[in-house]
Formats: sequence, structure tokens, C-alpha cells
Amino acid sequence: MIDDLKSYISYLDSRHRLKTVTNSVSTEVEITAFTDKANRDYVHNSKALLFDNVLGYRMPVVTNLFGSIDTMRELFSSTYASELLANVNGIKSQTKRVSILKGAKLLVDSKPKVVTADTERYERIASLDELPILKVWPKDAGKFITLPLVITESPRDKSINVGIYRMQVFDKLTTGMHWQMQKGGAIHAHEAASAKKELKVSVVIGTDPYNVVAAVAPLPVGVNEFAFAGAMRGGRTVLMKNGKYPSIPANSEIIINGHVTPGEARMEGPFGDHTGYYSIPEEYPVLHIDSIYAKKDNPVYAASVVGHPWHEDVVIGQFLFDFMKPIIKSLNESIVDVYLPPEGIFTNMCFVTIKKKFPGEAKKVMFSLLGLGQLSFTKIIVVFDDDVNIRDLSNVTWALATRIDPQRDVQIIPDATGDSLDHTLNNPGHGSKMLIDATRKTKQEGYTREWPDTISLPDELKKEVDRKWSGVS
Repeated sequence: MIDDLKSYISYLDSRHRLKTVTNSVSTEVEITAFTDKANRDYVHNSKALLFDNVLGYRMPVVTNLFGSIDTMRELFSSTYASELLANVNGIKSQTKRVSILKGAKLLVDSKPKVVTADTERYERIASLDELPILKVWPKDAGKFITLPLVITESPRDKSINVGIYRMQVFDKLTTGMHWQMQKGGAIHAHEAASAKKELKVSVVIGTDPYNVVAAVAPLPVGVNEFAFAGAMRGGRTVLMKNGKYPSIPANSEIIINGHVTPGEARMEGPFGDHTGYYSIPEEYPVLHIDSIYAKKDNPVYAASVVGHPWHEDVVIGQFLFDFMKPIIKSLNESIVDVYLPPEGIFTNMCFVTIKKKFPGEAKKVMFSLLGLGQLSFTKIIVVFDDDVNIRDLSNVTWALATRIDPQRDVQIIPDATGDSLDHTLNNPGHGSKMLIDATRKTKQEGYTREWPDTISLPDELKKEVDRKWSGVS
């Protein structure tokens, strides 16, 4: 049973998906280089790396915990999380009202269990200097905590949010808090600022994989991430009380408690991000650390390395999107497939295939996608007919070159929501969209010529040639 970070590491080891690095390594970019090599050598099924001899630190470091798509499928595909998410969004074949009620029951059944903290298992740490925090890429502004579960509570309705936001180390007891304006943590900070209060923040480094993936998942607003983690795990998440701070997973390896003061911000970055570029320095809130604790029993520091594809964020992103694809398809029956190519940095590009039934349907599909959660950040959407394999970039390029007239089929939407990490935008989080209709055009859509057929051979003939091919010398 995987019930904490160490048991997850053991699970990976038992399936030969873990490598232990016994050579002495530095937190200054060297661990990144090892992790980058693991991903380049084993795209989509790279192994986790456990560094047990980190220069200057007593704690081991583990990276690439989610680098294997096989592991992701094993951990999550057999659970009822997809049913939970579908019902919460109200898109089952039943009526929407019944579906939402069913989803609410599933969430209640998965409600986290809160217990008294077992303080004897933890010891206090004086400062961040004792943690093996990585400087990830050479031109990073400093060291960054890259796999923290940042837990906040709404001052308005006491709902919680769990997100993974990078944290730049400014000094021994101060970090940045890179929560983007649309994220739950930022919303809670805004609520606290409106009430002229500090926002209490709990940060956890090292927990079981279900908690981590739930923190990444694009859940509907108000859905408790720990309840969703319980659904994926098949058992309720156990949280422990954390004094005046939000409750945290009882299996946490490292705990950081702090507060964000309204109106206070510092320049954060640059940081080598998942876009493959260094993020542009921007002002972000500051976390003042009140206390740090770590398990007495050999705590493990968990980190993530992202950058130009491929890294583990690609695996997590593809798994989660495939996981949610049935929900997207159910919202529009004409959709056959949806794909966010990793080379498009997920939120920057989306390919869709449809079975077009009426004029203008491609535009209808594109606008509907822009209204769905984090798909609202998507910069370029292209809709194809269902004979195009959108997971084959060669096929996509051919279709783009032969099925669009730019003036007719490309639409630019100005002044739209954008991804704060997109450095091409003049203003963070605010830019334009490009919608491309790459479907065959009909007379009803103003196309006055006859659209030609694509060249193909009968399937029966191809099968017959395959059968006879063994006799070709």
C-alpha cells in the first residue's frame, strides 16, 4: 500500500523504475543534469532518481517521481476518480442535477479525516539552509522549492485550496510565492487582503503521489483536492491539525508554516520553466516562514525538474488531460479526439478532430473549449476533420497546409485571458487567441468549388498486399 513518499519510492523500486545515485552530487544544477539525462534517455518512461549523497546535506533528494506513464496508469486508472470528476462537473448521461448530486455524495464519502498531530514524529529545523533545495537551471535567480503542496484556506468560506506553486528562496526564512492571479491560492490571498488580514499558509514537501496529482489536477472551483486524492487512492486522505495553519497530510515529510502579508511583493525569477525558457522576473507575494519541521526518521526531500520537453510535467499533463478527455468530449458530441501536444507547452496549443454535421461547427467547438477551466489559457486551437491523426505532427502539418485559407479560416481574438507564464504576451495573463478551422469547407460555408477527395487505397486491398508481402524477395 502506498501511504507516504517512502512507500511510493519503494513501489517504484519494486517495479525497477528507480535508480539510486550514490555518487556525491551538488544541489547546484547537477541534480538537474542527472534528471534531464534520465528523461532524454527514457522519454515517457524515465525512472525516478534517489540521490542519497547530497553535498552538504543529511537529507536525500528524490526527483522525477512521475516520469513514467506506466506508473501513472497503474496508480490512477483503476480508481473511480474519473466517475467522481464527471459527476462533479454534472455531465453524466443522467440529468445534470442528478449527476451533480451523485458527485457531491462521492466527495462526501471521500471527505478527509482530520486527526491530532503526532508532534513526536517531527523535529524543528532552524532555517531553509538545512533543506537540500535545488538551484535547477544555470540562470535561475537562486534556489527554488519546486514540488511543494501549498495549502491555504479561504477567509470567506473556509474552503481549502491545494496547489503546487514554485517558491524562490530569498533568505533563510523568506520565499516568493508564485501563485498566478487565476489560481486558488492567489484568490485566497486576495480575500485575505480585502479583509486586511494575513493569509496563513501551510507548505508540505514530500507526501504520497495521490495528494500531489490532486494538487495539479484542474478541478472545478470548490472541489476539495484532498477529497479528490482520497477518491483516487480509494481511501480517505488523513490530515493532521496544524495549529493556526491549514491542516496538512499526516504523512508529510517536511512542513513549512508561514504567512503572506497583504500588499507585499518582491521580484521573483528568472526560473527555467516548463516552456523551455527562463521566466521573466515579475513581482509576486512573499511568504514569511514562521516554522519548519521535518520527520525525525530520515526525511526525504522531493523535487521536480521542468524545462524544455520532455520532463515529468509532460507525463503528468498528458495523463491528466487523457483522464479528463471523456468529460470534454461529453460536452460536445461532435468531438472525436482532443490533444494538447507537449511541444505546444499544453496551454499554448490544442488540436481537435470533429465529425462536422453543420456549417460553422468548428468555430462552435473552439469557443466551447475556451470556456472550459484551464483550457481558457489556450493560445492556438486548430480543428480538423476526423480523418486527421492529430497525434502525428506530420499528418497535422499536411492538413494545415492543404485545408486552410488564412484569410477565411483563421480568426484572431484580441484582449483575452492568457497564461501568465507565456513570455510572448505584452501583459502577463492577457493576450490574444488564434482559432484555425482546418476542416473541409462546404458550400453552406461559402466554398464555391468542389472539395477534392484525399488519395487512399481500399482497406481490403491493403490487407491483401500485407498477406502477400511475405512472398516478396
